[in-house]
Amino acid sequence: MKITALSSYCVDIFPELDKVYVGGNSLNFVSQCKLSGTTNVSSMGAVGNDQFGSLIEKYLDRLEIDRSHLYRMDFPTASNTIYISKQGDRYFKAHSWNGGAFDKFRLSNKDWDYLKTRDIIAIPAGDPNLKDMLRKRNANQLVVVDFLDYHSLDFINNLIDRIDITFLSASEKMLNGLENLASKSRKLIVATMGANGSVAYYKFKKYFQNAVKVDNIVDTTGCGDAFQAAFVIEWYKSQNIDLALQAGSIAASNVLKFVGGVNS
Repeated sequence: MKITALSSYCVDIFPELDKVYVGGNSLNFVSQCKLSGTTNVSSMGAVGNDQFGSLIEKYLDRLEIDRSHLYRMDFPTASNTIYISKQGDRYFKAHSWNGGAFDKFRLSNKDWDYLKTRDIIAIPAGDPNLKDMLRKRNANQLVVVDFLDYHSLDFINNLIDRIDITFLSASEKMLNGLENLASKSRKLIVATMGANGSVAYYKFKKYFQNAVKVDNIVDTTGCGDAFQAAFVIEWYKSQNIDLALQAGSIAASNVLKFVGGVNS
């Protein structure tokens, strides 16, 4: 199983704690892949020529994640300023996100050639390379896209034909629309709903998984990314959605116990 995640590699800044942690959808995803026992895991993207870029490189090296396609650019490493409520829920303020090198990175011919050799490709919907990725992907690859919590059903519908697993953080009022979209497209759609659990729609069937109870929630950052990685690995191995939902829920619950998307 050969997995590559692109290209969201950033630092998460917690001003109230005066702390900076490595993060980003893709970094959190590959971290969970390693924790799930997958060995052939690689990162692809760009960081800046700054101390935050070095912090990310050192973290990936420590987990033995291949970063031969993670480049340095003369732009700041992407950063996200995160605030945490008393309940442990993260929230953002205006201008929390600074795209930096993430916004500027575009895949080279060498990167495209490398991606053709990979079994699983994970990418967030906000990645500037997304549409090219979906157009150039191989039919025998598993391509998974995280639509987070701010993309419309219309936006997802326009891309879903080239996506194998669609992930998103959803409210209950979206579920009917997602079920209809899954039936129409015959694609696998997985929605996470925090404490309300997770739901998957596939081949006209609905699957539900309760959230794993966590007594002391510290921070919700990165729990969705961990869920997705664990789900994808189990689904790739077993093609069993119930088992994949269980694996995702357990992985997400572990991330709720510390600050940041990974236990760095």
